Amino acid sequence: MMLSQNEINGKVIAITGASGYIGSSLTSELKKYSAKIIRISRKILTPEDGVEDWALDLNYLDSWIKIVGKADIVFHLAGNTSIYNAENDPQESLMSTLLPITHLISASKKLLLKPKVVFASTVTVYGLTNKIPVTESVLPNPVTFYDMHKYFAEQLLLMANKNSVIDASILRLANVYGPSLSETMADDRGVLSKLTRMALEGKGLKVYGDGSYIRDFVYITDVVSAFLCVCSNNSNKIIFNVATNKGTKVIDVFNLISSEVEKVASIKNKVEAIEWPVDVNDIEKRNFIGSNELLKLSSKWKPTVKIDDGIRLLVSYYFKEHANNEFS
Repeated sequence: MMLSQNEINGKVIAITGASGYIGSSLTSELKKYSAKIIRISRKILTPEDGVEDWALDLNYLDSWIKIVGKADIVFHLAGNTSIYNAENDPQESLMSTLLPITHLISASKKLLLKPKVVFASTVTVYGLTNKIPVTESVLPNPVTFYDMHKYFAEQLLLMANKNSVIDASILRLANVYGPSLSETMADDRGVLSKLTRMALEGKGLKVYGDGSYIRDFVYITDVVSAFLCVCSNNSNKIIFNVATNKGTKVIDVFNLISSEVEKVASIKNKVEAIEWPVDVNDIEKRNFIGSNELLKLSSKWKPTVKIDDGIRLLVSYYFKEHANNEFS
């Protein structure tokens, strides 16, 4: 389910982290609607028709004064996306996660404006859960700096929402996969895209342990749909899981990629089990399935792409890219 034209018509929408994995896909989808789109990034972006670009540093209040003064809706996607980058530099991770949120809230107070803010969080804030599927009623128990900082950001937004400073929605994303106009640079993100490219080069696939751990994989178009759907959320709920309510063993996903690559490209890849790295975080070994009932009830959102179909779409996309690179 997407927003209707009437619900978004004439709105000004700002996207922070617009050059990133989800941001670029969200921008592409929003161009189908009659809204003014502003992409926020520190770097100069390649111009797109119908899109305005602002090069701003979100660690400064003045940047947020400009954003809040113009935008009706803010999709806040910017910030560190890597667990291991946060572990290596927790202070930078903390500042890059919380400082923009505090400035957003301060700007809203100063301008007496109440923007709709949709924040990209993560299901890993729940930590090492024992029962699945996990609902939003489960108390988060972060086990990494990255997840703790995300949880702190959620709390700031919840407080500002309670005080009617902003209208917040927080989306806790499960394992997002699928092709995008911009791939993530973090080693621990966009894993299935990286694996697909490796398979198309015949490099083989290596899975940690026996691959029996379970993940909830949600396709990129369904994630974009969730961001749009919560803009018209009229319930009193703020935090939502963006998940499929279904789990898949990681080894099965590796085998799906291998099988599909062999089917479309006639390239065989061995799926090999290897030992976990000694410094791997325990969060990587968890089993997780996210309940999506709250989001479905509040916004009528539902996932539409099953894992088998998603892998077919993923392999098809990178097969075409691989073929074009070979003949260019």
